[in-house]
Amino acid sequence: MGKNNNVQSRKIKRIQWVVMVIIIFVYLTFYIPVPYFITSPGSAMELSPMIEVQGGYKEKGNFLLTTVALGTGNLAYYLYTYLDPYMETLPKKAVLGENENPEDYSKRQLQVMKISQEDAMIAAFQAINQPIIVKNKGILVMEVVKGMPAENIFKVGDLIIEVDHQSIKEVKELLHILEKKKAGENIDVRFIREGKTYLKSIQLAKLSQQTSLDLETKSQSERRVGFGIYPAQEREVIPSKKVVFNTEDIGGPSAGLMFTLEIINQLTSEDLTKGYQIAGTGTIQPDGTVGQIGGARLKVKAAYEKGAEIFFVPKDIATDDINQKEAEESNRSLGNPLTIVPVSNVKEALKYLQGLSPKENKK
Repeated sequence: MGKNNNVQSRKIKRIQWVVMVIIIFVYLTFYIPVPYFITSPGSAMELSPMIEVQGGYKEKGNFLLTTVALGTGNLAYYLYTYLDPYMETLPKKAVLGENENPEDYSKRQLQVMKISQEDAMIAAFQAINQPIIVKNKGILVMEVVKGMPAENIFKVGDLIIEVDHQSIKEVKELLHILEKKKAGENIDVRFIREGKTYLKSIQLAKLSQQTSLDLETKSQSERRVGFGIYPAQEREVIPSKKVVFNTEDIGGPSAGLMFTLEIINQLTSEDLTKGYQIAGTGTIQPDGTVGQIGGARLKVKAAYEKGAEIFFVPKDIATDDINQKEAEESNRSLGNPLTIVPVSNVKEALKYLQGLSPKENKK
């Protein structure tokens, strides 16, 4: 009897050890973070409910913006990316700026989205020769560089309106002032934060190669000085017909092209969709130039799952451009369900749409 009890006791202990090992494994795989975000196909969303142009025309089809889902990585998801071709890892440092926390990242993405919407309005109205007024208002702080003087003074979203006792409305005016300064000098900066105006003295420092993108210097022959921000132009855009965006918490610049096409479609009597479901991606500049984005292959999958028939993608022009290649490869892997249309500017997109046969007449 005692022998049986010992055997039973050993079995129970083995089971307990197995259970404990399983619990530890589950904890390690699902709760231990990794230095990666996990990306996957996001959504393809109709733009007509998100954009309303005063007196705008209706459309038979739809323009769709596409997104990439971004999730916090753990070991389980990291391992799963090796099994799912439409899940990818993205180093956190490639997403978050230096010394940037997730809250600042979200603020920056929303600011970038606002700029993208303004650029889309300008590009759209200019493309069809509709009046639009643009008033520059100052320099918007998009990001603060770690270890630079700005780190302890500025926050994402601050609006710089005066530097060295000179009114500042454009980035080039800031560059002009800083060109004449030396490291160690102090300058006064007036800025607005959440409706309140502040005046601070800030010491200038040499910009490293890493901070060259903050646009406080354009010299390639020597390191210039600055205070360590990534600036953007703050503007007031006044279109001749009111445009309202309802994008809520969607951030980033990659919907610029599709915003532009939706605005143009509502401004003109000809329905550019011709009854099709038309998705796409690409940044937009005020002059209509379309720029590269991230996650093109994942956005093609999102568009496919939504039932899109046509997909606009930034054309690969520079040697390191990959959006067109990624989109075409992704489409092939899905069985070529979409027509991939690479474009370098809005005019090319409009030319394609204007030459498209209406869906209901297509045999």
